[in-house]
Amino acid sequence: MADDVIDLQVWKGDWGLPTVDPACLSTLSYCRFSGVPVKLRKTGNPWRSPSGELPIMKHRNVTETKVSEIFSYLRKQNYGCDFALSNKQSADAVAFSSMLEEKLLPAILHLWWIDGKTFVDFTRPWYTKVLPFPLNFFIPGQKQKQASLRVYLTKGGTNVSDTELEAKIYKEAKECMNLLAYRLGKQEYFFGSSPSSLDALVFGYLAPILKAPLPNNQLQNHLKMCDNLCSLCNRILLRYFPPDPEEGAKKKKAEASKSQSSSDLQEFPNKKRNMVLAAIFALTAMAGYALLSGIIQIDIVDDSNSTSDKTNSTSSYFSKPQTYNNEPVFEDNDGYDDE
Repeated sequence: MADDVIDLQVWKGDWGLPTVDPACLSTLSYCRFSGVPVKLRKTGNPWRSPSGELPIMKHRNVTETKVSEIFSYLRKQNYGCDFALSNKQSADAVAFSSMLEEKLLPAILHLWWIDGKTFVDFTRPWYTKVLPFPLNFFIPGQKQKQASLRVYLTKGGTNVSDTELEAKIYKEAKECMNLLAYRLGKQEYFFGSSPSSLDALVFGYLAPILKAPLPNNQLQNHLKMCDNLCSLCNRILLRYFPPDPEEGAKKKKAEASKSQSSSDLQEFPNKKRNMVLAAIFALTAMAGYALLSGIIQIDIVDDSNSTSDKTNSTSSYFSKPQTYNNEPVFEDNDGYDDE
């Protein structure tokens, strides 16, 4: 029935991920693990969200935007992947979920939004590309302010410098990864062979760290040393988010078009240079042929002799006085005859 389908709006995906936002990715993963019938909408416009954030879950007359509240609502609708957990496992799931929000989330916010180089070179351009006009002008800056406020209020202090704060939050994030890797061990998922809400949250937090091509990603370097966590992310991607053939074809077509445009731009200076060189060579060959065939002749004149002759004739003209009947003749320069 149409009433059973849940409308879910999430940020668009990239880098092989169905969505790039940790909260959206966690929610979508939980729905896939639990078999929730979802009408998925990938968007770049959070404007209609009551909180101004994604994801947005709508079902009948209910709208939820927080991950914990979405999970709770789905459980009440008998959709959940934690029903088979024991009391101890449920308690562990709650404890580790709190640790993710306290220890790992601040480092992710700092990495994406507060780190100056990453924000300028990567985060802001990506969101500017997917956000509609005019939201792309102010939402990246708004999200940066929200991230800064969250990090500095929870981890900062009056006597803590920015350098000390950065070192602190990344240290806690790496310790969190170590604890997750130890808890997972050699298991397929955190509580056995089936994924749980904890697996959804861990995947939502770690997959963007693992897949996003950030310019400065010290969290990715540490995550890659936790082999079992990387395997968990890749396993969930392969099983629950297989590549869409249509999206893959569109992506390949776009990449091919981009590559062709880049190749044309690179070849353009070379083509122009080759055309100029060819024109110079052709002109040189034509001039050489004309000289050899006698069409064009070049006469060489000795300017020194010619100049000398002219000088001698001029000087002789002025050195000898003009005579008339062997008598000197003088000219009156005022133009009148003497009376």
